[in-house]
Amino acid sequence: MVSLLLAALLAAPQPIARTGPAPLDLGCFRLMADFAEDPDPRVQSVGRMGAQYFLGRIDAAAPSFDIETAGEAPTGAARTALLSRCGEEMQRAGHDFRAIGRTLEPARPTT
Repeated sequence: MVSLLLAALLAAPQPIARTGPAPLDLGCFRLMADFAEDPDPRVQSVGRMGAQYFLGRIDAAAPSFDIETAGEAPTGAARTALLSRCGEEMQRAGHDFRAIGRTLEPARPTT
């Protein structure tokens, strides 16, 4: 009887532990949100795209996270280092999305 109860407990689905958004995602979101307010339309565009990307990652990791509590983007050398890390993450994600797009493309007929 005890072994049956133990087996049932082990087979029961376990709740997923939510750890919250990754610090890098939060920092990148704050930085990209700053860029989205830039007077240069090109910088604004990249900032908006980046903010949306990192907000999606934050929402996936912690759907109930209040983004208003994310704080401010860093300044000085910390900002420069974060910009580099955020750029690397966005390039990696872009590469992944392009690879998925190529996989989903219909086969082109040969003539």
